Amino acid sequence: MEAPLGSGAMGDVYRGYRCKTGEMIAIKKVKDAYANNKMIRERARQEASLAFRHPNLVEMIGYCEYAPTNGPIFILSHYVQGDNIDKYVQGFGQSPNRVEKICNAICSVLDALDYVHSRGVIHRDIKPSNIMIENGSNVRLMDLGIARMNTGNKFSSFGFIGTPEYSAPEQMLREQDGSAVQINATTDIYELGITFYELLVGKNPMSCPTETETLTKQMKEPLPADPKIPRKLMHVIWKATEKEQGKRYQTALEMKRAIQASLLPDPSWSERFFTWLQDHWILAVFLGLAFVLFIFIIVIILI
Repeated sequence: MEAPLGSGAMGDVYRGYRCKTGEMIAIKKVKDAYANNKMIRERARQEASLAFRHPNLVEMIGYCEYAPTNGPIFILSHYVQGDNIDKYVQGFGQSPNRVEKICNAICSVLDALDYVHSRGVIHRDIKPSNIMIENGSNVRLMDLGIARMNTGNKFSSFGFIGTPEYSAPEQMLREQDGSAVQINATTDIYELGITFYELLVGKNPMSCPTETETLTKQMKEPLPADPKIPRKLMHVIWKATEKEQGKRYQTALEMKRAIQASLLPDPSWSERFFTWLQDHWILAVFLGLAFVLFIFIIVIILI
C-alpha cells in the first residue's frame, strides 16, 4: 500500500482508482480507533453524503463499509492534484504581489464557505492543510469530516472538536454567561483569519508547546501586529478573529469585500472631499448658503 497522501482528525487519505474507469480518486480511511464509534461513523457518512458542486470545494463520491456498525469505513472523493496552500505560498518568495496572491486565494476559500454556509453546514476545521491549490491555480477547500449541520448538536459528546492552533474560542466552550454557545459561520471566519495570518507571516500566532497553552491563548490573546501584513489588511484579520462572535464579520462575503477593499489604494484628498459631499449634501448646501450670506453681510458692512 502506498504511503498516505495526508492525515486529518478522523483518518488518513490514500490515492485510489475506480475499478471500471481507472479514474484516480481520494480514499479517506477512518482511523481504526474511531471506526467502531457510532457518532464517528455517522459523521463519516455525513461527509460522504455532502453532494456539493462548487469550483472551490472538493467533490464527494460516496462511502464504503463492510458492515453498518463496525469495521473499516472509507470516504471517497475526487482526487485533487496539487499542493497545500502553505507550500503554494512558499513558492511566492518575496514577490511584490505576494500579499495580493494570498488575498485572492483566501477570497476563493470565502466563496466556498459562503456556499456551504448557505446550505446550513459549518466546516469547523479551516487550516492550511485543508486548503489545496489544484494544478497551481484553483483553490479547493477540503475535509468536511467534522462539519456540523445546523440541525445537529452544537457539540460532540466528546467535547472539543477541531485543531487547537486554529480553533475559535466558542469551540472550547459549552456555555457563556449562562447561555449555550453557538457554532456558526463566524466560527469558520475566525479559523480562516488565523490561517490567513499564518500564510502572510509564515508562522501560526497561537502555537504553544502544549495544547492547554494554545487553547488558553485562543481564548484570551488577540493577534499581534506584524510588519509583513499591511495595516489595512491587519485590521481585517483582527476583526475576523475577534474573541466575541458578534464583533466578527458575520458572513464570508462580508469578509471577502473587506479584503478586497483593503487592497485598494487610499483615496486622494479630492476623492475624499467629493465622497463627503455626496454623503452630506444637505449640510454642504447649508454651509454654502451660510458662507454666501456671511460674505454678503461683510460686503454690506464695508460699504
